[in-house]
Amino acid sequence: MTRPPLVGAALWNAVMKRAGDRCECRGACGKKHSAPGQRTQGRCDLENGKHISKRGEVVLIAMPRDPVNEGDFVTAASLPARRLAAMCPDCYDAVCRKIARAIKQLPPQDDELFAADEFRVDPASKKQADVGAA
Repeated sequence: MTRPPLVGAALWNAVMKRAGDRCECRGACGKKHSAPGQRTQGRCDLENGKHISKRGEVVLIAMPRDPVNEGDFVTAASLPARRLAAMCPDCYDAVCRKIARAIKQLPPQDDELFAADEFRVDPASKKQADVGAA
């Protein structure tokens, strides 16, 4: 069993207990997570504390179930355990990359907060225009 993080251990333990100490990814990372010959979408088989030769010991991460609408990943500690999901580092990294790629493809937002074109008034005289330019 892997030791919980120093900060938010109770929340992390609640998320891991609900997940059964297993990654809850069902394809959000882009992988199918299904056994060969199986048609349905499976669940990632990585478990908390499992040793993998390439990475070492797997430590699951508690991340928001809906990271786009929940805001930044740093705010995960302020969410209740039912709104968090246990993810292995591989699935977590893949989901973060997909979100970052989707954000980059969004059209740039116009900064309407500071748009003042509707309040623009043409100067009444040349002298008034010179004062406004200064």
